[in-house]
Amino acid sequence: MADLTELNRKHFDNIAHNYDTGFEKAISMICEETKSHRLWISSKWTDTAEGKEKEIKLLEYACGPGHISRTLEPFVTKCLGLDVSENMVATYNQRVQEAGISSEKMSAKVGDLLAETVSEGLQGPKYYDFDIIIIGMALHHFPDPQLAMKRFTDRIQKGGVLWIVEMLEDHGSEQEHKRISPESAQTVHKHGFGIEEIKALFSGAGFADTAVKILDKPFEMTLHGHELSKTIIFARGSKL
Repeated sequence: MADLTELNRKHFDNIAHNYDTGFEKAISMICEETKSHRLWISSKWTDTAEGKEKEIKLLEYACGPGHISRTLEPFVTKCLGLDVSENMVATYNQRVQEAGISSEKMSAKVGDLLAETVSEGLQGPKYYDFDIIIIGMALHHFPDPQLAMKRFTDRIQKGGVLWIVEMLEDHGSEQEHKRISPESAQTVHKHGFGIEEIKALFSGAGFADTAVKILDKPFEMTLHGHELSKTIIFARGSKL
């Protein structure tokens, strides 16, 4: 895992300062769809009967600048972001400060839950018993998605939800990506996932009540002057 992880760390350290450039439409779409699907993702939020007056902990892994976390921040009591990129973590925390959100409620730190040996610094109670874990457009960067999901299972409390935002498998994407942006193509393990493939990953990690949705709105981005459009899937599962 180390080689691909290191490639991702270096790449996202380099682009953290202008990560949003070219992805403005895509980010806006994901945030809008997150809002409209919130009760589909989970029924436990601070404004629902199930979550009212309870602690609700959210982890966004491979969090980047934290767009999804900030969208859901009003509906949880604690948001934590983890990323292998130090510069992405700095951007996340800067955006939190700019949004006027307390660092006590929402913050990110450098951390790798997929390392062969996870550091002692990620073993305390703060890093377990999450009500929801989000993997937003990051699973395709992980060398072993099944192992990753099993690691997340360990961090979610019983009844908690793992929610994944990913690209639908597109057999032409890999060559397109290598042609347009060979440097970022090196950081990708897989160019999207099939519906049954995602369901199998959830099942293999011990999740139940798995549901997958194909979004109608396209994920539109500009990469090195090329206009690209991808189909996005939302997938969720509950820990038994």
